[in-house]
Amino acid sequence: MPDSRMGSSQTPRLTSIRAYLQKCEVTGEIGNDGDFKQHFRMSKQEHPLKVKKAWQNPMQNHVWSKAEIEERMNDLPTHTPETLTDKAMHFLVKTVLYRTFNLITGFDRTNPTAKSCEWRLIILESVAGVPGMVAAGMRHFRSLRTLRRDYGWIHTLLEEAENERMHLLVCLKMFDAGPLTRLAVVASQYTMVGFLGLTYLLHPKALHRFVGYLEETASQTYFDLVTAVNTPGTNLNRDWAHLKAPQIAIDYWRMDKDSMWSDVLMNLFADETNHRDVNHTFATMKNDDPNPYVHKHLEDAAKAWQMTSKQQSTGPSTYTKVPSKAAAAKPSVS
Repeated sequence: MPDSRMGSSQTPRLTSIRAYLQKCEVTGEIGNDGDFKQHFRMSKQEHPLKVKKAWQNPMQNHVWSKAEIEERMNDLPTHTPETLTDKAMHFLVKTVLYRTFNLITGFDRTNPTAKSCEWRLIILESVAGVPGMVAAGMRHFRSLRTLRRDYGWIHTLLEEAENERMHLLVCLKMFDAGPLTRLAVVASQYTMVGFLGLTYLLHPKALHRFVGYLEETASQTYFDLVTAVNTPGTNLNRDWAHLKAPQIAIDYWRMDKDSMWSDVLMNLFADETNHRDVNHTFATMKNDDPNPYVHKHLEDAAKAWQMTSKQQSTGPSTYTKVPSKAAAAKPSVS
């Protein structure tokens, strides 16, 4: 029986969508507004090469342990601006953007509402995925243009961009993006791509410092959300404490099957603290310095591989840290 909230005019549209999906043998989610969420689409058709269908992100993110997350929760360092560029980026992020964003979203750090957070997270993650891709693209073209190696920066920047995009997809599994939110996302992207691209072209360190400060605010935001969810009597404790973690998050961070949304928020927090540290580090380096995070990517890949192997053989289990010699061979950084 059709949902009365949708109105009778929506029924033919839903019927036609379902008929189309059935014809194409495609499954997915249809929202209450009749929109088919294609970014979570799965096909029933057999793979032409007989490959087993199982989604797994090929760009491996760090798999956080509870101890690592707790350690980062207990320490939220901030960078003190020193140069004129640092001060300009600090003012732009901490004073202009952060306070304006709080005002627009109605976000109250002491006791935020679920609605203000939903809108905030979708906008935040859609914007956060831009700088890494812009910087990676600029360095890619620079490497081609100058006929020189990049020394490993591109890989870390692409991983950052993909990680932020995954954050967005996780949030979209929990919250719907309305017309105004989508408009804000488009407007923000058009604005940020031009600004960030020009900044990286003229002064790469300025962009990394900008992102470093941006990630400081993102880390603080997720810290506040985790605190609110776990504090009885708050708006988020009432609305979010009972929510289960979406499967996409469980797969991405190799989380326990019974994980909650609050556990996802802690992983989001940990990721943002990592981006904070990486970009503040890049802001202090020369453009042709070797990327110090290459070995970390290899260790993350080895850790995820070991966890996957254990789960396939014995089911979900506690991970035992990979010995450091797993990435002992120094790679040729390109």
